[in-house]
Amino acid sequence: MPRRDLYHDTVRSALIKDGWTITHDPYVLGDAELYVFADLCASKTTTTKTITLTIEIKVFGANGHTSELEKAIGQYVLYRSILRHENQPTQTYLAIPSEAYHGFFQKRAVQNLIHDEQIKLLVFNPATETIEQWKP
Repeated sequence: MPRRDLYHDTVRSALIKDGWTITHDPYVLGDAELYVFADLCASKTTTTKTITLTIEIKVFGANGHTSELEKAIGQYVLYRSILRHENQPTQTYLAIPSEAYHGFFQKRAVQNLIHDEQIKLLVFNPATETIEQWKP
C-alpha cells in the first residue's frame, strides 16, 4: 500500500464538502500484470448523470518541484491510460495546493505541459479544506 500524501485527508475533506462521495481510498487500477494505486476515486450524481473522478494528490513542497512534477505527470498519464483501456467512465485529475498553482504552475513550461498533455487540475486550499478551482 502506498504512503499517503501530506494533503490526502485535506483533499478528501474538500471533495466531501463539495458534494462528492468518496468511493475508493485508495483506488486500485490495472490487473494482475500491472496494478497501481491512485489516491482517490469520487463520484457525484447530477440531475442528468453520474460523474466519476480518479484523483492523484501532490504536495509540491518547498524543494524538488521539477522531480515532483515529473512523477505526478507520469502517474497521471499512466492512470489515464489504464482507465481508458479498461473503458472506465472516469475523469482523471491532479490535485494540487493553491500555492503551487499560483506559483510553480504559472511557469510557461509547466503551463505548456499541462496544455499539451491535457492535464485536468483540482486546485485546493489546504487551510480551509476547500476546492478553489477545477481546471478541465
